[in-house]
Amino acid sequence: MVRPEKRNPAGRPGFERAQTTGSGPHENGNAGQISSSTMPDVDIVLSRLERVRRNGAGWTSRCPAHEDKTASLSIAVGNDGRLLLHCFAMCGIHDVLGSIGLTVSDLFPRRLIDASPELCREARRLALQSHTVAAAGVLEREAVVVELCASDLAKGLPLNEASQTRLALAQERIAAARQVLAGGRHD
Repeated sequence: MVRPEKRNPAGRPGFERAQTTGSGPHENGNAGQISSSTMPDVDIVLSRLERVRRNGAGWTSRCPAHEDKTASLSIAVGNDGRLLLHCFAMCGIHDVLGSIGLTVSDLFPRRLIDASPELCREARRLALQSHTVAAAGVLEREAVVVELCASDLAKGLPLNEASQTRLALAQERIAAARQVLAGGRHD
C-alpha cells in the first residue's frame, strides 16, 4: 500500500519531542495530579491520520493499517489521559501505530522523573487501591462460578468436564486475588 507523503513515516519520532516534564509534579500546585505536560498529545496521532473527523467525544479516521474506504478507526482520550484507538476492521493496535510511526507506549502518560516522596506515596496508594478493587471484582465473579457449581452438587447433579475445568480456573483466580489482597505474600 502506498502511503501519502503528508503522513509521518514509521520510525519518525513519536511523542518524545512534544512532551517535557516541565518543572515537576508541583507545577500545577497539586502534588497528587500529573501535570498536563506528561500526557500524550492526541494532535500528534490525529496529524498522522487521513480524513479525521470529530465524532462525539472523540474522532474517526481511515485506518492506516489497511485499505480503508470508510472511517473505521476510532480515536478518543480516556479519563486517565491515555489515548484510545480501535479499528473496527479488527486491525491490531501494533499495526495501526506502526503505520504512523508510533508505539503503544506513546498512548500512555509519561512517568514523572523528578517525583517527590509525597507523589510516590500517593502513586503507591493509588496502585494498591486499584489492585484491591480489581481483586474484589475477581472474587465477586469467581464466587458466582463456585456458587453455581455448589448448587448443582447440592442438587445431586454431577459436574461435566467443562464445569470442572471452569471451577478449577475459578479456584486459581481466587488464590491469585487472595495473594493480591495479602500484599503478594504466599501463605
